[in-house]
Amino acid sequence: MQKNLTLPLAAFFLIGLFVLSPLKTARAQSSVSPPKQDAPAPTAEEIINAVNDLRIKNGLAALRTNAILTAVAQDQAYALASTEGAVGHERQCGMTLGQDLLSRGYPLLGDLSLDGYRSENWVQADTTEQAISFWLGDDPHTNTMLSPNRNDIGAAVAGTGPYYVVLETAWSTSSGNMQYDAYAILTGMPMTQSACLVEATQYAENSNLPQNSVPVVKSTPLPDGDVIHEVKYGQTLWSIAIQYGTTIAEIRRLNHLTNDVIQPAQKLLVRQNASQLDNLTPTFSVTTTLLPWEIPAASASATPSATATPAPPLSIRREDGIVIVVILVSFASLIASLGFWRKKPC
Repeated sequence: MQKNLTLPLAAFFLIGLFVLSPLKTARAQSSVSPPKQDAPAPTAEEIINAVNDLRIKNGLAALRTNAILTAVAQDQAYALASTEGAVGHERQCGMTLGQDLLSRGYPLLGDLSLDGYRSENWVQADTTEQAISFWLGDDPHTNTMLSPNRNDIGAAVAGTGPYYVVLETAWSTSSGNMQYDAYAILTGMPMTQSACLVEATQYAENSNLPQNSVPVVKSTPLPDGDVIHEVKYGQTLWSIAIQYGTTIAEIRRLNHLTNDVIQPAQKLLVRQNASQLDNLTPTFSVTTTLLPWEIPAASASATPSATATPAPPLSIRREDGIVIVVILVSFASLIASLGFWRKKPC
């Protein structure tokens, strides 16, 4: 009696194709994780909210967002981004943070001879959480956020990532008016600034005032797009970089400088391909470098490239090989069954 094995073997062959192959393909696709998306930049509002949340958790009153503190933070964030962090906490003509606040009309409370109740934090960070975590790492930075002698807050973010995040907190008078001691400071500040900024005075040349803040008057782009700046006494690369919206590293590259030392009357190429109508507003699209003492205590993780095709895991390759073997065996069995079917019975 003729036994027909064609249908069972064909069914086995089709099952191997239909069941095994799609299963292995699905596993291969699900084993590779998609590229991670970059986290959005932190915002001033997020920083302020995070600080206030922290204060409330510690039994302290939330701080009021203050326009003057916000402006001070924004100026410092821009300066940090433009100078790749070199400016630190410095201000024009050696001005302190308290003096900066007073000069802008903020009614600072506290002993003004000790610069009043005010403080500033800054750090390079990718997220709000990273910035707050870094500031909680020591008492001075933590005190900026959690001091009971504060009622106002301002924050700002600049740069392209890691971002320069600046936080300002201060305590204003209950009346909203300046303290009596503030007037002596405000009266003396113009003379101090004049000594620092007016290069013609002998006092400015021989005093101990910082010589890193002489105002930079921007040059008009030449017809070929080059912008040439002639260095004035007291100017430095970071103050020039701020005004022209570039970076110290870029100025050094354009002028083949090996360090940051420049001299009065030295002519520097600060921009190329600038339009005659270009107002040279800072863009702060800089590649930033962490300073050793400002590095956030957070580890970075590598992000897989969106264009690279990762090699399949060894287990996936092995399973694909098994599928091929099953298909070949099924096909060979099918051929053999066809030959058996054509044989005549003994």
